[in-house]
Amino acid sequence: MAFDETAQGQALRGGGVLPHNMGEPDMLRLLSSIVVTVGVITPVWAGGAADLFSERVKDFGASPRGVLLVHYFRFTNTTGQPLVLGTPRVSCGCVSVALSSQRVGPGETAAVIAYMDTRKIPTPNTIKSVTIYVPFLSPTVEEVTLRVQTIARDDLSITPDTIDFGTLPSGQGGRRTATITFQGDANWQITSVASTGGYVQAELSPPQRQGHRVSYTLTTILSKDCPPGNWICELILRTNHPGTPHLRLPVTVVVTPPVVVARPQTVTFERLSVGQTAEQRLTLEADRPFRILRVRGADEQVQVTLDADRQSQSHAISITVRPQGPQPLHRTLEFHTDNPKQPIIPVIVRAPNIAP
Repeated sequence: MAFDETAQGQALRGGGVLPHNMGEPDMLRLLSSIVVTVGVITPVWAGGAADLFSERVKDFGASPRGVLLVHYFRFTNTTGQPLVLGTPRVSCGCVSVALSSQRVGPGETAAVIAYMDTRKIPTPNTIKSVTIYVPFLSPTVEEVTLRVQTIARDDLSITPDTIDFGTLPSGQGGRRTATITFQGDANWQITSVASTGGYVQAELSPPQRQGHRVSYTLTTILSKDCPPGNWICELILRTNHPGTPHLRLPVTVVVTPPVVVARPQTVTFERLSVGQTAEQRLTLEADRPFRILRVRGADEQVQVTLDADRQSQSHAISITVRPQGPQPLHRTLEFHTDNPKQPIIPVIVRAPNIAP
């Protein structure tokens, strides 16, 4: 799952709230769709404001009628001059718009945030397309045209309509489920599921069919390797029905940094020989004093020496390796602590090249 980090907090490579790091791939994007066409007046940079946007159209596909669709349409100011934006306007009251910032300095990233309220779409089961007009006031006067669209269906339900993992500590991961139901076609089928986030995967249960009603249970799996950040991605589901060619389900999570940090997290010994003894040191650090209760994973080839049996915010640890054969060494040491928020800190010890 490569997540996209949002520009408000950070986001799962893939869209819903702006990330703290709007860079990083694999999990960031929310719900919404946007198209850009531009009329340029006295351009100061080549291509105009439209070329600053990373994407120009957002198609939500089919969505249950009643949900709120959100999309962060991001752009980066590469002009070398400050940008000033005016108040956007829309072609339909079912869409509202916000700007993450009206003034964007050189090198900064901002977003046009579109909210599409499917409750306000008057006609279900047909494509609804809405145009958003975003005025750029400085350094040139331009109007960038964005568009969002969806098919709001009253025979489709997704519960919940967003997979929200909430706030999780680093290294925990998790699983969440959603139920997807379509009524009106007994042969309706979800043919594939893909994630825009590198740390998110999805599993689909066999369908449950009752008359013309078809239901699936979708299990979303967040990897334990997901780094700290505020992450957003989407699950894209494709179906065999022309009226619901694809569905999308947003996934959000906030991963907090570990309370106890190992520095380094991987201890590597290079160019060892059989019977040779080598030592390296690492440090376990925390925001408050803690005690190391025990260490698991050590053996006759990898040994651990602690600085002291006491509470401290920083523990210096000695790792000693003495290979007994030419095979590469790989051990995962587990440092068990009395910190309830992070009772186990894993540290990898490796010696990939051992000479006879």
